[in-house]
Amino acid sequence: MNSSPFTSWEGVATCFTFADNPTMIAVLLALSVTAFAGFMYTIIKHENDAFDNHK
Repeated sequence: MNSSPFTSWEGVATCFTFADNPTMIAVLLALSVTAFAGFMYTIIKHENDAFDNHK
């Protein structure tokens, strides 16, 4: 099944939004790490509380 609207790769370009701005890359990385750490903290806290309630 060929459902792609592209029939050729001629003229295809790539857009790297913040590739030339190391500060923005660092900010986005810091936000990603912070979000992941917060998510892990919340999950671990929930699991520990649930474990304590079911002893």
